[in-house]
Amino acid sequence: MIREIKRPPKVALCQACRGRGWVEGDEPGERVRCLQCEGSGRVTVSCELTLDIRPYKPR
Repeated sequence: MIREIKRPPKVALCQACRGRGWVEGDEPGERVRCLQCEGSGRVTVSCELTLDIRPYKPR
């Protein structure tokens, strides 16, 4: 049985910058805008998953 699961998009904290909007740069104390969230600290997350469920048949 194949089952498809789709979750609607939701807003979540950016994992790359932990919601700050910036990450540490090459220099100590340097802040660089996060490339993943583009400085907002938030991202949109969605999921599409296909499950293939089969009975277990030992050999």
